[in-house]
Amino acid sequence: MESRHRRALAAGAATVASALALTVQAAASPPQPAPSGKGPLPAGAHTHGSGSAHNRRSNGAECPPGLACDVAPAAYAQNSADPGDYGNYDLANRPADGLGIRFVVVHDTEEGYDPTIAEFQDPLAYVSAHYVVRSSDGAVTQMVPTADVAWQAGNWWINTHSVGIENEGYALNGSQWFTNRLYHSLARLTRYQAERFGIPLDREHIIGHDQVPGPTTPYQAGMHWDPGPYFDWAHFMALVGAPITPRGGDPTGRIVTIDPNFATNDQLVTGCDAGLCAPSGPQPSNFVYLHTAPSADSPLVADPLLAAAGTEPDGTGTTLAWDWGDKAVTGQTFAVADRRGDWVAVWYGGQEAWLYDPQGSGSSTIPGNGTLVTPRPGLASIPVYGRAYPSSVSTDTLGYTIPAGQEYVAKDLVGADYYSASTFNAPSTYSVQRSAEQFYEISFNHRIAFVRASDVAVVQ
Repeated sequence: MESRHRRALAAGAATVASALALTVQAAASPPQPAPSGKGPLPAGAHTHGSGSAHNRRSNGAECPPGLACDVAPAAYAQNSADPGDYGNYDLANRPADGLGIRFVVVHDTEEGYDPTIAEFQDPLAYVSAHYVVRSSDGAVTQMVPTADVAWQAGNWWINTHSVGIENEGYALNGSQWFTNRLYHSLARLTRYQAERFGIPLDREHIIGHDQVPGPTTPYQAGMHWDPGPYFDWAHFMALVGAPITPRGGDPTGRIVTIDPNFATNDQLVTGCDAGLCAPSGPQPSNFVYLHTAPSADSPLVADPLLAAAGTEPDGTGTTLAWDWGDKAVTGQTFAVADRRGDWVAVWYGGQEAWLYDPQGSGSSTIPGNGTLVTPRPGLASIPVYGRAYPSSVSTDTLGYTIPAGQEYVAKDLVGADYYSASTFNAPSTYSVQRSAEQFYEISFNHRIAFVRASDVAVVQ
């Protein structure tokens, strides 16, 4: 069912090698502002619907008042005689067509601001995002109407339910690209989308590209890991107006939210050549490492799909920047499996994973909240999904299982749907296919995932 979107999936599920190739292009420091293109919204852009008509600028931009916002239309063009060969996004009428917008996906570009805009204007790129934010001054360019589906996340279900925002920067070039001006513009733009579409202001709905699951098993290991370890999620969420705090947390201690102090959370990240990454050695980071036992000397946890793909060749986690299988990121919320001294274990990706969490100023977690779900009685394990599709469309899983007795935090209950739009500029043929099935979105490992509501019980 996904053959039509093979190029978009490939663009969102880059291999480690391609990610490194992009990183090699990193400049030493952010550039000075350069003029961005202006123009009308692309042909086929929708101006109707509760979301897309909200505060539209005279130049067509969908941006909050006072934010510098231009328009440079992404390509929407057929590339060959094949009506399914086109770029760089899909026409839709969100949310009026029933495709609710549930997520904001935060990316980094791995190239400059202007080259990013140029790439999205090339229909042979087969990739786009709704917005691009400039590092130096926080200027914004809208490239795809929010009513339409940008090819940005590498997961068709997430694409159909999200707004994608690219931020000029490089994941391994330290935090220098993520300037205060960029954070402020991104936060205003994110808050604006949340208010328009009713997106919850939490880290299960305001997510990084690194939290997007693969649609199915073959894609999971190669999914992108931007905006990387040096994006300050705590600072950004505070600017959004939803600071990561223990307020409303679970008083039983069964749920924790990852919340290290970015400024003092110095973590070692390895894997790229000198001069192409941030300065060597530990530095402020947005994640904590996860171990197989409550000891810093114990191995880092491994992800079975990453191990099979060769990212974790020894079957253990690594400090490589793109090894997302052993890193829990600020704002993620997990169920507590055990506690021993200064260590806490959480259920993570189908296994027990330990993180260092001393009490006081050096703590890595705060009390979290949410609904705990576990495999329903009688089931030895349940499958995990990368998308919430009707079973008439696909029953392919993500390749993981959750054994009986493990618990995960569910933040949303969603209906199963699939947007069928496989022909260039033929809206009359598009449809949203639905079923009565429901899925819980869970914080599963480094990425979100989905479990069938019929497979789980709510923990009281």
